[in-house]
Amino acid sequence: MESAEYLALAAVEDQHWWCRHLHHRVLTVLRDEAQRRGRRLQVFDAGCGSGGLLQRLRGEPWLAAAEGCDLHPLALELAGGRGLTVRRWSVHDLASWPQRYDSVLSLDVLYHRQVDPPRALAGMAGLLNPEGLLVLNVAAMPCLARRHDERTMGSRRFQPAQLHHLAAAAGLEVLELHYWNSWLTPLLLLQGLLERLAPARSAADESDLHLPPPWLNRALEQLLRTEARISRRLPLPFGSSLFLVARRQS
Repeated sequence: MESAEYLALAAVEDQHWWCRHLHHRVLTVLRDEAQRRGRRLQVFDAGCGSGGLLQRLRGEPWLAAAEGCDLHPLALELAGGRGLTVRRWSVHDLASWPQRYDSVLSLDVLYHRQVDPPRALAGMAGLLNPEGLLVLNVAAMPCLARRHDERTMGSRRFQPAQLHHLAAAAGLEVLELHYWNSWLTPLLLLQGLLERLAPARSAADESDLHLPPPWLNRALEQLLRTEARISRRLPLPFGSSLFLVARRQS
């Protein structure tokens, strides 16, 4: 991402409704996995950014240890400033990482224009212990591309069949794959259309990453929680993100 986007994300990700809900989804999966295994988990965040998810993991009773990697110097500085265990490492070079984990997490990394998804996914899968779990979030639906993607250096958005194929090719068994943030999709589509009609972006373009008023922030997070409950019975046909949970085949 652009440096300004890392700073904007670090300023809001602990409180922002979208980040909080995504982190809640990840933590729910990990808690259930720890219960299934009957022990605490070793967790790795591939492309940890400014460290919001690693920070959120701290203090969880089912966590043994968590660490991560990123390449951007500012991301590493921000994550290190939180006292997190992070190292400068590319998601393309995970085959040479010295440790293995019960779960590997990667949030909105595969759509980055400098990332090769098959290579990165193969490396993430290789970090997993037998029966280890990969938890992945990616931007979805190419029609939703907008200036936010440019600022975050995103060059691709995924469809379910495409992501399923990539995970299977990496030797992973897909357990869960679904859209989320469905309710906002029409608004994002409209935003993208309006941006394409507007003049070209300038350096003064503001980030989309900002906190709404507290009452609205709480309401938006609750809306996503409600959507998640509904989607357990009625899968969503579209959404701005795809959430995947897959297990390494032993």
